[in-house]
Amino acid sequence: MRILALMCAFLLISTPTAVAGGWAVTYLDPVPSIQPSVAHTVGYWVLQHGTHPASGDLGKTGLRFQSGADARSFVGVALGEPAHYAVTFALPAGTYEVFGVQGWFEEHPLGTLTVPGTLLVKPVDPQVVQGLDDAGWPWQEIAPPLAKPASPAPAAAVSPSSGKPLPVWLAGLVVLGAAGLFFLLRRRLRPSGRR
Repeated sequence: MRILALMCAFLLISTPTAVAGGWAVTYLDPVPSIQPSVAHTVGYWVLQHGTHPASGDLGKTGLRFQSGADARSFVGVALGEPAHYAVTFALPAGTYEVFGVQGWFEEHPLGTLTVPGTLLVKPVDPQVVQGLDDAGWPWQEIAPPLAKPASPAPAAAVSPSSGKPLPVWLAGLVVLGAAGLFFLLRRRLRPSGRR
């Protein structure tokens, strides 16, 4: 019983980390036609929840190109704007799945690149992008390809892995944690003679 209560308490305590959000979205600046074995430089944005710069140092960001078992990663460099980077890469002819390397965030699938040719970008799932408000707009003339909101419009937080609203599973964790704490406290508050 104690183990169940401790597990419930751990889940309840660890919930704020999950709610804070551990995902990001990579957006690309316009990508030119890519030629084989030619160096190309592409700008990209790494935005937490798809809308704002993450606080703190992300670590290494960049692009990863996967063609079968062949994986090639290129590290980006930070530019002057918050969450804006650039990466230079050269690839041989072929077809590649492209991923945004987002530091301590999980990689973000961007689309398919055919060399020579162009990148076919996958649209970003709107359920993984949280609402953006005017207070969260740290950019000036150079900004990510987001529509700056006319007025704040809150969006429901969504789990990026399942697409289900967070409050559903969060409520379950809270109830489970509360029940575990209740049983733990009830057991500790019982008079010692009644055990």
